[in-house]
Amino acid sequence: MPRRVFKIDLVTGANPLLAHPILNRIATTRQRHHTLGLRAPLGIYNTSISRIFDKVTALCTHIEAYFKLTGTLAPHVNNDRVMEQVIDYVELAIYAAAEHVDDVSSIVDGFFKTTSEANRVASYRSFVTAIKKHKRLIAAAANAIKHQQSRIRLFSMEYSHAENTGALHGYFIEGVTDGAVGPSGQFHSQQQVFSLTALPWEIIMFVLNCSQELRDVLESLDVEAHGATRVQHADGLNRAVAAAARLPLYTFGEMHPFDRDTLEIDGVFDRGDGLASGLYGSLGSPWKSFGEPVFKGSASRFEADGVTKTFRFAQPKSIGWGALAAQHRCKLTRRRCHPVLVRRRRCCAAS
Repeated sequence: MPRRVFKIDLVTGANPLLAHPILNRIATTRQRHHTLGLRAPLGIYNTSISRIFDKVTALCTHIEAYFKLTGTLAPHVNNDRVMEQVIDYVELAIYAAAEHVDDVSSIVDGFFKTTSEANRVASYRSFVTAIKKHKRLIAAAANAIKHQQSRIRLFSMEYSHAENTGALHGYFIEGVTDGAVGPSGQFHSQQQVFSLTALPWEIIMFVLNCSQELRDVLESLDVEAHGATRVQHADGLNRAVAAAARLPLYTFGEMHPFDRDTLEIDGVFDRGDGLASGLYGSLGSPWKSFGEPVFKGSASRFEADGVTKTFRFAQPKSIGWGALAAQHRCKLTRRRCHPVLVRRRRCCAAS
């Protein structure tokens, strides 16, 4: 699948969700959703994305609070309380994203009488294949949490770099191997820990990709009615993007969603605009290009059960940050402009 470019304009609030225009023009005579006890296609979609972006925005808010704590590696009642909020919203965001798969599928299925009829249509088969590819991480995480008595656990590693000190936080799904509790052997066979701040972007990019797949299949089915299109705003998406942009960008050796697709953000990242969190490594305060980072202690967090005595601690493959974020000033608009990937150096406002 070719690399996609998604553009988020936080200044004008333009809607990048490609499915919205055609969902606004759906011909009511072509759909069976009401007879199946479902909302209209646009209603299904709006309800689904609203839930996702509410959870992602709340998750980012709790992650930001966790980053701003001091002494995160030492047990502390305040740290524990914020940590539990992060864990809860990681799970809620993953569940909401996993349910989005069923939601977009129900929109498309409502235009066919039977599954066998749908499977005879090439664009429907392509849609199913593409959605399966986009949902891999999210679906696997949701299944592990739901069916294997697993919970999200957090990992932290302290660092110092360019006169900045702090901690990088990750997450893993807990599992049991030969009585030892640690990263799930089934889920984490290749990668023991994932960047905590990459998860919001994973879900945001997942929704953007699904929206394009939904648009493409509906266009092929010729389900549009004639008439004007009502403007659908993307306030929820923009809030989620703004909240995620306040967090540091880094990986623990895994593929970041920006390694697969490009996200170009047009926004004002100057202090006081709501996008600048002050967190080192965020888009408003990018990583410095000089100096070698020094990594210190790390901690994997577990919950005692009164029985287990053996634990396996998570270890990241590597730590990467510099190539994920680049910053320059837009010559056309004089706004601070962040094409998220360093390889995308052209100004997104000029594209």
